[in-house]
Amino acid sequence: MREGEYMFPFSAIVGQEDAKLALMISSVDSSIGGVLLSGVKGTGKSTLVRAFANVLPEIDVSAGCPYHCDPKKPDSMCSQCKEKHRAGKIEVAKMKPRVVSVPLGTTEDRLLGTIDVQKILADGEVSFRQGLIAKANRQILYIDEVNLLPDNLTDDILDVAVSGVNRVEREGISIEHPARFVLVGTMNPEEGQLRPQILDRFAISVKIDTITDPDLRVEIINRALSYSLDSERFCREFAKLDKKLAEQIADARDNLHNIKISKKLINTVALAMSRLGVDGQRPDIVIVKSAIALASLWGDKKVELKHIKKVSPMAVCHRTRNGGFDEPPSAEDVSKYIDGAYKEISGSSDSAEFTLQQIQERVLESAINAILMTQNDSKKKRLELFLRAVPLEDSEIDLRFIAMCRRRIFSSFKIFLNRFLSRNKFRKK
Repeated sequence: MREGEYMFPFSAIVGQEDAKLALMISSVDSSIGGVLLSGVKGTGKSTLVRAFANVLPEIDVSAGCPYHCDPKKPDSMCSQCKEKHRAGKIEVAKMKPRVVSVPLGTTEDRLLGTIDVQKILADGEVSFRQGLIAKANRQILYIDEVNLLPDNLTDDILDVAVSGVNRVEREGISIEHPARFVLVGTMNPEEGQLRPQILDRFAISVKIDTITDPDLRVEIINRALSYSLDSERFCREFAKLDKKLAEQIADARDNLHNIKISKKLINTVALAMSRLGVDGQRPDIVIVKSAIALASLWGDKKVELKHIKKVSPMAVCHRTRNGGFDEPPSAEDVSKYIDGAYKEISGSSDSAEFTLQQIQERVLESAINAILMTQNDSKKKRLELFLRAVPLEDSEIDLRFIAMCRRRIFSSFKIFLNRFLSRNKFRKK
């Protein structure tokens, strides 16, 4: 719903609280994955998505960069911004995130971008024509009627959403650029279903039902009429509420890595998903990451059972079970299994709590130990390649982690590690 330049306010939308919450969770931690909103026609799916851009906080971008690179994260910059950062010439600008829509008739070149071979042959210069995904970096990438989009394009989008990088190759030339976005798809199930393989790739799915409460329907009519009569005034009335939501999302992003989650809750999720027979390990990961984002969004210091129970249906109720032979579980089934697993785990699991950074450090420690245990003469080379692959600065892994690595590595690696430390700058606590 749009009147001139005034978009219908996000906070003015009546009902659909789960859909609103799913969008906010995905914006707090975009690495969770895509959000799918499914509902019949006329339930406000498109209005909800387009209004959501208004509550996203402004972001810092590298001035003049077509990919809107984050000036504070050199590891996720495009090649041009990395050069500016090394030279200390990067300039910072403010930008309000927007919605980049993928039309149904789009082509793969229009979506991913293409390399201009003719220009290379004529001028000898590599020229890249940006696609929609390039424009969507750090924005919202919106696919309306995603169930009608060709499967190969949907796969392309989901692959990029997971990796955060878009790679385009043609005639032996390869170009890549950052592509981290909040992916949102909407669909009307009356027009066809998504294949289970595609459906599973969406991290969160929410069903949008027609509102049947007469009082709420009256409120919807009143707000729609008020917006049509004077959209500017209507938007001003809800501007403070939208601003408050934007501040809430900004605070949640800043505090995300301080949220703790207990081993008990992680074990609860794993046991419940195992008992439900949900296919794959993706739902377990999505539940934990979504619960951490929700706890941060609600201003809590650690994840509790209420966070797990709130996000679990969004992460599970669209997924197949037992190899596709069983239908997806209902929200009631998911809640029942989570409660049962929690009671079973409570008597046997410790209450240790970890932040996202601590979990990452434990995983990296296990990976290094696994490398060192292998009987191979190329251990040193393999370890060097492994450490190079770790985004140390972006993940804020500090000197304590390097010290831990040193304790795990025998003396023949000392020279290498000293050299490695001297080449890299680490944040001290």
